[in-house]
Amino acid sequence: MEPSANIPSRSTAKQRRQKQLAAVVAIGREHFLTGVRMLYACRYGDALVHFQEAVLLEPQSKGYLSYLGVATARAERKFSDAEQLCRRAIEAEYHRAEHYYNLGEVYLLAGRRSDAIKHFNQALSWNPNFEPARDTLRKLGIRRTPVVPALPRSHPINVLLGKALRKKSRSTIPA
Repeated sequence: MEPSANIPSRSTAKQRRQKQLAAVVAIGREHFLTGVRMLYACRYGDALVHFQEAVLLEPQSKGYLSYLGVATARAERKFSDAEQLCRRAIEAEYHRAEHYYNLGEVYLLAGRRSDAIKHFNQALSWNPNFEPARDTLRKLGIRRTPVVPALPRSHPINVLLGKALRKKSRSTIPA
């Protein structure tokens, strides 16, 4: 028997390490998805624990920070920490509408309505079809500016143009 036969080759060790990393990533992703389910079920403490685990297992997944921020704001009322977490997610993935939405939600919980509205609108600027931001603005009573701002909202021109544009935007949304 050769002495090198008992020593695992470098490629075998590397493959084993890759499998271990893949398992850690899968577990981190599962914690994240469970955290999202807990967040929507209003189980904020449980969501916080799962998001913390996901961030620990996958520190390179900066998108998780935004959800950790929302859970921190809801479960522990630590709005400053929550804001920082959401901002870090935005810095890493500035093009994701959900991060702006989550920061807006943190601001809304902290009583900073104008900042919240600004970030909900920013979410819509990245993704005009992002329903959570649109729904939240609607619930807050925020409406778009009239098509012709010089005329009152109730003017027939604004009413007709607004209806036509709304129908057009709905018809361009893919099913």
